Amino acid sequence: MPIPPPLYGFAFRLPKIEHIIGKHLFVAYIYSSCRRRGSQGDGGQGEKPIDATFCRRDTPVGLKGSVTSAQTSLPGSPPLRVPRAARARPGVPTHQGGQSKMSTEQWLSIFFTLVYTAVFLFFTRILFLRHYANRHHYAKRPPHLSLKYLARLAASKGRDLPYFSIFIPARNEADVIARTIDHMGRLHYSPDHYEILVVTDEKEAMAAQKTRAAIADRLIRLLTERGKWEGTEQEEDTLLALLARLALEETHPDALHPLTLHEQTECLYETARTLLRSRGKVDPQQVREILRRAAPRLHDRQIEQICPALLALALPVIELLLRLQRRDGTALLRHLLPLATGAQRSLTREVLVNLTHAVEQRLNQLLSEKPASELRRRIADAFPVAMPTTQEIVERKRLEFAANRNRPALRHVQVPYDFDGRLGGRCTGHEVPSTKGRALNWAFQFADPRSEMWGFYDAESRPDPDVLRYVAWRRLTAGDRFQIAQGPVYQIRNFWQTGPVSKIAGIFQAVAHEWMMPWQLREIPFIGGTNIFATRDLILRIGGFDPTVLTEDMDLGARAWLQGDTWPEFLPYASSEQTPPTYIGFFRQRLRWGSGYLQVCEKIRSDSTAPAEKRQYLLRIYWWRGPFAWTLCQVLAVLPLAALVLGLTGHMDYRALPDWVHPVLSSYSLCYLAFALFCFFHYRQFMDPAPRKVQTAGFAQIFLMPISTFFLPLPYSASLLLKLLHRTPKTWVKTPRTRE
Repeated sequence: MPIPPPLYGFAFRLPKIEHIIGKHLFVAYIYSSCRRRGSQGDGGQGEKPIDATFCRRDTPVGLKGSVTSAQTSLPGSPPLRVPRAARARPGVPTHQGGQSKMSTEQWLSIFFTLVYTAVFLFFTRILFLRHYANRHHYAKRPPHLSLKYLARLAASKGRDLPYFSIFIPARNEADVIARTIDHMGRLHYSPDHYEILVVTDEKEAMAAQKTRAAIADRLIRLLTERGKWEGTEQEEDTLLALLARLALEETHPDALHPLTLHEQTECLYETARTLLRSRGKVDPQQVREILRRAAPRLHDRQIEQICPALLALALPVIELLLRLQRRDGTALLRHLLPLATGAQRSLTREVLVNLTHAVEQRLNQLLSEKPASELRRRIADAFPVAMPTTQEIVERKRLEFAANRNRPALRHVQVPYDFDGRLGGRCTGHEVPSTKGRALNWAFQFADPRSEMWGFYDAESRPDPDVLRYVAWRRLTAGDRFQIAQGPVYQIRNFWQTGPVSKIAGIFQAVAHEWMMPWQLREIPFIGGTNIFATRDLILRIGGFDPTVLTEDMDLGARAWLQGDTWPEFLPYASSEQTPPTYIGFFRQRLRWGSGYLQVCEKIRSDSTAPAEKRQYLLRIYWWRGPFAWTLCQVLAVLPLAALVLGLTGHMDYRALPDWVHPVLSSYSLCYLAFALFCFFHYRQFMDPAPRKVQTAGFAQIFLMPISTFFLPLPYSASLLLKLLHRTPKTWVKTPRTRE
């Protein structure tokens, strides 16, 4: 879970404000100026406006009915000159002596001005936190951590390199798990000294088996009856994958070498599906991205050679699909033919017709066979392409890693559907709800006995390639004093595929982890669920993960200190992840985090086994960083909207403020926007590439930050409200992913 909204915590010394405004208190100056600008008199002589010369060190004479120097200056600071009276304003009541009474509208304008200024000054603390993080953590990373150096260091201590087990829980993660496994297999560490354990859930395979059987029966009936197409999107995708496989068998294209048959089918299916969904308006770059995703080993030159063949083969597949669905695809194919012809000049309408006819004949042959066992087998072969399960992808990667000696060991661990979730638990015989903690507790028994450090990542994580070297160095140099570490996580990799709220949330969540987490770990045992390393002994000593809480990561950090007497340290190597692409997904994820946060607090409060002093400290700091901070965030998010409404309805009078205050207030917004743009370019290296049009539209959404920030604290406020209503969510909800 991310750091709670940071509206509290460290308060550092700022330059004395009197140096900024001529050695006078900022609030006193605004107050005096507002009284002066709002004053009026009955024919009195107005005094000249106060300028920079009002700071002379002569003592002014107190004026009847005006603010005296004793009211507007601080001890030891020069007194302020106050005007006798100003020109009268219509409708403003006056007191004796010509001094006006401040109206409610003017007081509101002063209030909002002071609040905006206080929030801005608090915001600037990020500069200090950035300096602290760079100086005390990132700058202290060893510059050259080679494997040879680590081997010599280990030999000097009479031991071998540390062995790591990396756990990746993955349920319904077929869209992202392949890229994650590939990345984990290329970490800069000895492949003989770490292993990857991907933990899947048996319930996913059971659900897929039922769904596939129903789809196969319905698809056979639709193809046999040849009536009106009433298939679902899943059935259409399955048929498209089947036709792609048949097209490859009929043509045997040498141009698709060196792709395997499965990779050829997957690429052809994805290309045809992309052309069909986009109604022909496709960027050739999308086809190249399909190839890079399916076969990351391909070079750019190989990709350029394969693209034309894919486009040419996709057209007969699309035409036959439209024909089977009783849809008119003449216009679409007329639009696509020049695109494919430009890529492969030998492609003509006659060639397209011949290819389509050959594939159709093969399909009719399958349909005419009785019984339809062969067709059912072919449909079953199409499912791993159109609707793959996490288990199928992991098994394919496991065989691939086993054939490559330069890759670490890849283990596939499947959690039984009836495992109770406890460390060393049992199978109950009935289905048990799935959680990340439950999956990890089952997988621990399959870790290599040599592993002394366990790492934890999510199914879409991409850690820094040097992270294992650093953790090994810390283990070799610190020994048993190095027990658990938490690194920053940048949820920004799918930046271009997310909405405006998710974009802003991803940027500021990355800022919180990179610059604020190092300071936060000074006062709270924060564990964030991914990019974690802990010793095997610590995890087993505190009983593994709690499978019943919604935020098992936060609970682990608290128990590591309460039960294991271990405080996490900062790991200065980042990992990138995804942010939920839609606001609904974002809301549900943060709602789970907020509800889990409160759930862990309740668990600590009721735990009588831990020392009372530790529990009270955690509860106190969790309250400030949780409910108090969330409430303050929500109030501050509402203030701009309230100021806008009050201003439009005439309930605020900014004329009471000095003229120079207005550009200062405007500069606050410019500073916020400039900071967001700076962070965007700072984290751009962690974003997956996207077409230029998508990037242009996504970049423009950053300027919606004033609106987007209003929605950021809503999930946490909702978790507080549900807690008060005794309707806190109890079940773990999977976070939606963007396909990679």
